[in-house]
Amino acid sequence: QAYEIHVQEHAIDILANSEVGFFYAVQSLKQMNGSQIRCGSVADEPDLEVRGFMLDISRNKVPTLDTIYEVIDIMASIKMNHLQLYVEGFSFEYKSFSQYLENESYITVEEYKQIEAYANKRYIDLVPNQNGFGHMADWLAQDEFKDLAESPDGIFLWGTKRKPSTLDPSDPRSLELIKIMYEDMIPHANSKFFNMNFDEPFELGKGKSKDICEKKGVGQVYMDYTKKAYDVIKTYNKTPMIWGDVLINHDDVLDQIPKDMIFIDWGYDAGYPFQKNLLTLKEAGIPFMAAPGTSSWCSFLGRTDDAIKTVDEAVTYTRQYGGLGILMTDWGDFGHLQFLSTTIPMLVYSGLKSYRDSGDTFKQLQPYLNRYVFKDDANLIAHVLLDAGNYYHYERGYVGNGTHAFHCFMWAINALKEADDDQLNYFKEKMKDKVLSYDQFMHLTYFLTLKSRQASDSKASNLVKAEIEHSIKFVQALLKVNLSLNEAVNKSIREQNLNEVLALETHFLEELSRLWLARNKQSGLKKSQDLIVKFMRFTKKLLGGIYEA
Repeated sequence: QAYEIHVQEHAIDILANSEVGFFYAVQSLKQMNGSQIRCGSVADEPDLEVRGFMLDISRNKVPTLDTIYEVIDIMASIKMNHLQLYVEGFSFEYKSFSQYLENESYITVEEYKQIEAYANKRYIDLVPNQNGFGHMADWLAQDEFKDLAESPDGIFLWGTKRKPSTLDPSDPRSLELIKIMYEDMIPHANSKFFNMNFDEPFELGKGKSKDICEKKGVGQVYMDYTKKAYDVIKTYNKTPMIWGDVLINHDDVLDQIPKDMIFIDWGYDAGYPFQKNLLTLKEAGIPFMAAPGTSSWCSFLGRTDDAIKTVDEAVTYTRQYGGLGILMTDWGDFGHLQFLSTTIPMLVYSGLKSYRDSGDTFKQLQPYLNRYVFKDDANLIAHVLLDAGNYYHYERGYVGNGTHAFHCFMWAINALKEADDDQLNYFKEKMKDKVLSYDQFMHLTYFLTLKSRQASDSKASNLVKAEIEHSIKFVQALLKVNLSLNEAVNKSIREQNLNEVLALETHFLEELSRLWLARNKQSGLKKSQDLIVKFMRFTKKLLGGIYEA
């Protein structure tokens, strides 16, 4: 991947040992204009072998080919070389399970091949990705597979009842199911890698496998099932990748990990112990990658500082301990309501940082985004995105993997699952440590309004500006709902705020639809809109509670 550029008075010479080296040299030249090119020589090569990005296409939002091509073009321009499209449920065209596929809700085999060709032409490896242990809720919701659930009744987790999502590893039919899934996907991919995922099997050891887990240990039961899937994957001559959230907590089985399986350690908060975990993997002789996150999910506008920190630590300690590279992640939790414009800044930062860590990468980020990505001659939009992504610092305290504004949205919707008389108390209990003071509310509202005005003044595309303005308006609505819980604030102000939120329901639904369809297939739009409808239904109940009080 290395190259040299030699600029002479009347010629530019490029030296490289491979096509990708020449391609990377051209990317560098394209980012220079005439006034920047000086006679001299540059020798360049990446710090990390693999510089990857994983985009969630399975939580309601399935991007169009044009959107994926746009992401690939951005990746190619910053010399990233590895792309995964995260699959759970039915977001890929499983030929063996066509009866469960819904129109406009999946990537077809033909589209996958087109994406792969487009990526490969730009020296990006499209790596197949498919879950097969946890995150199987959509499969287990089908009558055909219900009895494969570890806990058929689901599990109470994070303050709410969750549907079954984990396969029973002790049932041989679980392995038979994923064998068919593998056969439907893996042969269509040219990459030498395959991400089997296997993260967050929340119910493991709490249902049908409880007895065997108590006898052998949760880590051993997990490893036994993993090795069976590993053996299947190896028949396709692929190198398996696996998320590390389970195994990193079971030192007693780390030595059983196959020596060619790539362990991906993920963390999305500033305090995540990449240094400790990656050193453990190095000492155990386990090939590894580190996965930071864009933190766009569970926030609507991102969490800039946390994302920057996770990228910095992931890159630093992957390089220090001899890891393969990084895999930047972008998830779609709880309706995938964030937009691509929120994801792009941290995608670009991870690419710049993992290619060559010059020590001042963050200083390069804003001008790079404005000039080469958003084409904003006003030099505003990158500042807006990075700044707005720090709104959570104005909230009442820190919350991991999300923001208080997002929690307001989530707990309001989850409250509707409770008995009618308990819904308000449930919401108030969940939000009691997150309620804003009036001054905090005013500061946050002013800050976000300023960011919205700056976005409007930028020269970025109308789509990008609309995505930002919609996200800001939605967060401001959540702040108004939050403030309604502060009984020290005048009752009429709280009532007015809630009425203003309710008046925006149609606007939010219509604007979400317009912006969604500009980049994505129809797919899960209705499901995500339904979350907004439920939120408004609860807001109406909250307003009634204020009137009654």
